[in-house]
Parts: sequence; C-alpha cells; structure tokens
Amino acid sequence: MNIEMSEKKKARVIKANYVLQAKVGSGPLDPKTVEACQKVMDNNDVDFAPLAMEYLDKLGDATKKARIDNTNTKEILQEMAQPVMQLKANAAIFKYDLIGKLANVMLSFLESVRAIDKTVIEIVDAHHKTLTAIILKKMKGDGGAYGIQLEQELKDACIRYLQKKRAQV
Repeated sequence: MNIEMSEKKKARVIKANYVLQAKVGSGPLDPKTVEACQKVMDNNDVDFAPLAMEYLDKLGDATKKARIDNTNTKEILQEMAQPVMQLKANAAIFKYDLIGKLANVMLSFLESVRAIDKTVIEIVDAHHKTLTAIILKKMKGDGGAYGIQLEQELKDACIRYLQKKRAQV
C-alpha cells in the first residue's frame, strides 16, 4: 500500500544512540525474562476503550479544526497522524488487530496527502467513525471477513483519492 500511495522518498539514515545500548547491554536476552514478558502481554486484561477513545477524541478535534481552517496543512496533518499513530502502536498490545491494520492504512494515507480538502476530511472522519464503532462493540482480533472488507474499503477510498489528485496535477 505504501508504494501505491506515497511518492518515492530517499531513506534518511539515523545513527544509533549508543548511550541506550550502554545502559541496557548487548547480547541475548534471558529466555525466562522473555517468557515472563510474553505471559504478561498474553494475560493483559486492561480495557483499551478509554485509551482508544482519548486518541479518537484527538482525531475528531483535528478533523473539526481542519473543517474550520485548513490553511496550515502540515500542522493539521500532524495533529491527525499523531492519534492514529498511537492507535496503531497500542492496538496489538490490547488484541485489537483490526484497529492496528486500519490505523496503518490511514497513517500511510495521511503521509501521502499534500493538501487538506473536503474529501480528505471525509475519509478521515469515516475512519474515525469506524474505529469508534469497533471500540464501542469491543471487536477484538482482526474482525474476520468483515475486518478484511473494512480494510479493503479504506484502502480503496484512499487510493481513489490519491489517483484522482495525481490525475489533476
């Protein structure tokens, strides 16, 4: 999806920070520590809904702001991308794989957008409503066939928009 949606960019190389490695050390991890960490993650029973709703509220605020004044495109896209990024990063931990997949699609889309218009806001708003419904219905996992359909519909909407914009240029 990223190849279809984004312009080719040269990779930026970031040198590693050796201070962190010095603090943590190097070499293999103790298998017992890894197993204990995995057990904690597998038995995680924390409710993801309140955290997810905070991020969704921030996404909703960003789309409202974009409707009012979208002159600062870069700032608004960042305000939209930040909560989507957090949802993507946290969804798998709480077993909401579908949210992670949809957030990944949206993040790729937002990274490809160069200007905010009515259609961009509609796509982001539809994404917001979809994720809200998934959270409220506590749809953990990948959503099965329904999840595949939702992901494909979001991808298709994003691709149609980007192709239309390319054709206009």
